[in-house]
Amino acid sequence: MRKLLILIVLIAALGQGCETDFEVNAPWRDVTIVYGLLDQSESRHFIRINKAFLGEVDVNTMAQIRDSSEYDPADIEVTIEERNEEGVVQNVWTLQSMTDTMKVGGTFYAPDQTLYYFDNALDSSKLYKLVISNKVSGKVVSATTPIIEDFSFQFGTFWANPQSRKVNFYKDGSYQTFNKAAWYTPKNGKRYQLTLRFHYREVDLGNPGSDTLNLYIDWIFAAITSSNLNAGEEMGVEINGEDFYQFVANNLTPSSPSNFVERYIGELDFIVDVAGEDLHTYIEVNAPSTGIVQERPEYSNVFDGNGNSGIGIFSCRHTVTKANATLSTSGVTSNSKTELCSGQYTWELGFVNPGTCN
Repeated sequence: MRKLLILIVLIAALGQGCETDFEVNAPWRDVTIVYGLLDQSESRHFIRINKAFLGEVDVNTMAQIRDSSEYDPADIEVTIEERNEEGVVQNVWTLQSMTDTMKVGGTFYAPDQTLYYFDNALDSSKLYKLVISNKVSGKVVSATTPIIEDFSFQFGTFWANPQSRKVNFYKDGSYQTFNKAAWYTPKNGKRYQLTLRFHYREVDLGNPGSDTLNLYIDWIFAAITSSNLNAGEEMGVEINGEDFYQFVANNLTPSSPSNFVERYIGELDFIVDVAGEDLHTYIEVNAPSTGIVQERPEYSNVFDGNGNSGIGIFSCRHTVTKANATLSTSGVTSNSKTELCSGQYTWELGFVNPGTCN
C-alpha cells in the first residue's frame, strides 16, 4: 500500500497546478479528480477521488477544509467493471472507502484523506472500467485501463537463483559492462525504468554499541519506451562498471574522524517499473518544460457522460524485481568487491568485506 500511495502522491503533485486554472468568476462545474493505478501483482487496489472547488473565500483557506476537495462517500458510488476485450461486462465490484492518515501536509488539508479500494484479483487479459456515480447530481464519471502482463528478465540461467546472480563490474584492473538487465516487453507496457538498488550495512565506529544500520541507495536510470503495446520487444540497460563506482562515491559520505563509519557490502536488486500508455502520456505532458513557453496542454483519460474531461489519470503499472544479486569475486588480482573497498572512486567510503578486502 505504501508504494502505491507514494506513486499516487507523486502523480498528484504533478497535477496540483491544474486545480488553480479556473477563472474565479467562471460558472461552477463539478470537476472530478481521479488518481488510480492498477497492478495485477497487488492484492488491494486504491483509487483517490477528489473534486475541484470554487467559492467566495480565499482559495488557500478553502484548500485547508477537507469537504472542499472531497466528496462525501455517502454521495458517490464507485465501482470497477471487469470487461473482456469485446467490452462485455463480466464482473462488477463496489469499492469501499477508508481514511488514510499518511497524506503529506501542504496547501491542501492533511493528514487525513479518503481513499477508495477493492481487493479483487486482476486479469491481464481483461479491461477495467472505473465508474463514479454521483447520487446527488446524477453525474457519472468513468475511465478505462488495460492491465500490464507479467514478464521476466532475459538470461534465465543467470537470474535463476541468488547463487547464480554474480554481477561483474570490475575484474583484474578493468571495468566491466553488465548487460544482463534485459527483458522482453509485456503486452500493454509502454514506459520502462530500471532501478539498481545497492544494499549495505553501516556501523558507527565513533559510537561504540550503536546499532548496525541496514541501508541502501537507488540508482535510477532514464526511462525508455516501447515502440508499441504488443509483447516481445527486446529491451534492456547496459550498466557501465566505472559508472557504478562513481555513483556509489557520489551518494555516500566518506569515512572520516567526524563520520567514522565502517560499511559492509550487501546485495543488489534490479527493479523494473512499467507504466501503461495513459500513465506514460500523463507523465510526458506534465514533465517540467525546458523551453521558453511554459504553458502545457492538459491530459486526462477521465470523462463524464457529456464528454467533459476531468482531472487526473486512471491507468496501469507493474513492477518486476530480481533481488539478492551480489558483486562478483571473479578475478585473479582484483574483483568487483575489492574495487569497492579500495578502488580509485570509493576507497574513502570505509567498505570492508572480510576475506576479500583485507
